[in-house]
Parts: sequence; structure tokens; C-alpha cells
Amino acid sequence: MFEQTSVATAIHKLYPDIKKFGIFIKVKKDRLVGARNYELTLEKDTRNAKINLNLDEVKQCMAGNRCSLITLELERFVRQFIDESYAVSAAG
Repeated sequence: MFEQTSVATAIHKLYPDIKKFGIFIKVKKDRLVGARNYELTLEKDTRNAKINLNLDEVKQCMAGNRCSLITLELERFVRQFIDESYAVSAAG
């Protein structure tokens, strides 16, 4: 399993718009023994969104690949609370 801080760092690298829009993220590992899930929380002011990630999705991020679930949820969050014309830029 990956450390929470390592996962958060990888997500920040893959999605620089998180910092651009002043979104705070938290990554938490499921505490149950043998659990392989993570919870990603996006926060901006009083608004937040929680994204449940399985280990395969986290492995994608740690390998430097964008996860479609995070991409979708980040786009939805920014459109809803910050900029309704926003679209996540292509990987690169």
C-alpha cells in the first residue's frame, strides 16, 4: 500500500489545476485490516467532494498516469463551484 502523502503528491503532479484553483486535497487510507481503498477529498472554501479510489486507481496515479475517476470528479467540482466553463487539460 502507498503512503497517503505520496498519493497526494502524485495527484498534485498529475493535476496542477488543483493548486491553480486553490483546491485543498486530503488522501486517507481505509483503516480496516486488509482494506485496499483510499478516499480523496477535494475542498474549496466550504465546499467539498469525496472520491473513493480503489488500489488499481491509486496505482495508476503512482505510475504517473491520470485516473479517469479523478479527472471526471475534478472537472465536475471545478465546474460546479469555481468555473462552469472548465475542462481538464489533456495529459502531458
